[in-house]
Amino acid sequence: MLLLFIVQVPSLIGHAFWVGSGLEQFDGARLGRFVTAMFSLVQFLPLFFLLAAVLAIFAPRMRCHFVERRYGLLPPDHPLMAPAAGPPPAPGEVSQPHFHDRMTAFLNEHAPGTRLRLSTQSGLSARVYPSSWRGIRVGVFAPLVHLWETDVEAARAVLLHELGHLRRGEQHVAGLGSPFTALVRVWPYVLAGFVVLPVTLLFVTGNATARLTLAEVVLVLCSVPKVLLLVVAALWAAELGADRWAAEAAGPDTLVRALRRLAEGDHGGLARLYHPPVGVRIWFATRGETGGAQLLLTLLWPVALLAQLLLAMLGAVPAYVLLGASRDRATREVLALAHDTLTTDPAWWATLAVVLVWPLAATVRSSAGGRRAPAFSLSSRVYTTAVLFPAVVLLVGLLPLASRPTGDVFADAGDGRATASTGGPSEGGDGADGTSTACPSRSAPADPTRPPGLPSFTRGGLPTASGGSAPPPADGPRTLRTLSVTSVEVLSGSKAQAQDLVDPLRGARWTLHGDGSLSADVDSVPVLRGTGVSDTTRWLTGQRTVRTDVSATTTWMEARLVVGTNRPPRLDLIRAATQVMRAVVNCREFTSTSSTAQRLSLTLGDQS
Repeated sequence: MLLLFIVQVPSLIGHAFWVGSGLEQFDGARLGRFVTAMFSLVQFLPLFFLLAAVLAIFAPRMRCHFVERRYGLLPPDHPLMAPAAGPPPAPGEVSQPHFHDRMTAFLNEHAPGTRLRLSTQSGLSARVYPSSWRGIRVGVFAPLVHLWETDVEAARAVLLHELGHLRRGEQHVAGLGSPFTALVRVWPYVLAGFVVLPVTLLFVTGNATARLTLAEVVLVLCSVPKVLLLVVAALWAAELGADRWAAEAAGPDTLVRALRRLAEGDHGGLARLYHPPVGVRIWFATRGETGGAQLLLTLLWPVALLAQLLLAMLGAVPAYVLLGASRDRATREVLALAHDTLTTDPAWWATLAVVLVWPLAATVRSSAGGRRAPAFSLSSRVYTTAVLFPAVVLLVGLLPLASRPTGDVFADAGDGRATASTGGPSEGGDGADGTSTACPSRSAPADPTRPPGLPSFTRGGLPTASGGSAPPPADGPRTLRTLSVTSVEVLSGSKAQAQDLVDPLRGARWTLHGDGSLSADVDSVPVLRGTGVSDTTRWLTGQRTVRTDVSATTTWMEARLVVGTNRPPRLDLIRAATQVMRAVVNCREFTSTSSTAQRLSLTLGDQS
């Protein structure tokens, strides 16, 4: 099953790159791509842990070293763990062996070759973990030591539970240091750091991609329990299977007593996810041979697969609606996609294959003997149910019960709902008379228009040279540089956008050419042409448009250069920029328009 997850990595990478590129079309600040990268990390993280689980199988010594350092596990003969020397026994009195000698003897009785390790930490009771390909160790913590001194039979039941993992061959994928339990522990923190915070950033900054990204957020939020479901189902099945073997070896009552004694200290918080609730474990321990308990254990995985599909549907419907589809159309689209997934998802076929070969595998397992646990026997009724469950699901997927609606999924969203743009979307679809309209072309947007209401350095328009002729040229090329930015006034937009303009202007180099034009070595400043001149003042204006396949950005700038004899030159600027973005997705047009404007005053000096 690990391979079924790992093969998804290329498709996830392609999906993340495609979504990030699409969001960037509407996002001049590139925050959309940043947030999408965070989402991609959230989606890749389970695959990283699954890959770590595979690597841990091939590197048990490394895992053993990490686990023993992390939890302070030491051998019983270590000076910190060895018992202090006591007084010699009285004549005729038999000395009692130390508790770890009795534990070691108990482990060797049921699993020869298993090594005991001790820790003074109190967060756990006991855990099994591999030390090599064939070497096994059991870590015992302070709560189990206390239980051994007060109720040795209950403590032995806990050790039998851990040996149940060993006899079922689960020590390499479960137990102490398992990457699967680590995934469950870190997932909520990953969700908060890589989903909630970046999305909050988008909405706080008023980013144009916020609504489009919100659709991706819904899918990611639903993927959190979707990913955990399969991992939790596998871990629960392992725990319940180990409980079943411990109940058979120690007795159900003894195991129940141990579970109740360790319930408060051994589990809590996120640990409840990778260990079944104590009530479920007690119910299973007392009814391990009944049909209901067997059915619970065999159907955990297929039920988790079905719940995973339902969660994906639950997230897809609002995501389609956020992207502009009607609720009815989104529901029909998601139902059709879910129907197709039933047969295209290899997990359902793999589940059916495993259940079908189960009797043969159980026979081989029983004949192999060794220290493996006896094969998990199923009643004929439970086995039939286990086969029918995935078979019926696949049959539903094969029958033509649902088909994808024809036409564009967004074509019936005629209510003009808001999109990821400040302007509303234009869309193809049915016209008012029921005829079909043509899809919008994928051409670049038209050049933006100058924002209204901008101030000017003169009243009644820009000055021109006397007689309407062009302004006189400058005496010759003159190179200046910015000494300081003396004032900044935000006319529209944010302070951060104004700061992005000001920072490159500090220390910028200006050139007053012989024809009277003024240029700077800063990309945000177009070439300024002279429009008028007086004794000490020169007026200039400039405009520049930058186009891409999906955007057009025009920058307008007015300048007033005052050059006195007894003071450094002063350059006053009024700058405005408007960006129009346009994209056509599924015959639906999305546009975004944003504008900024600032007024600045710079002090210049001659370039030495």
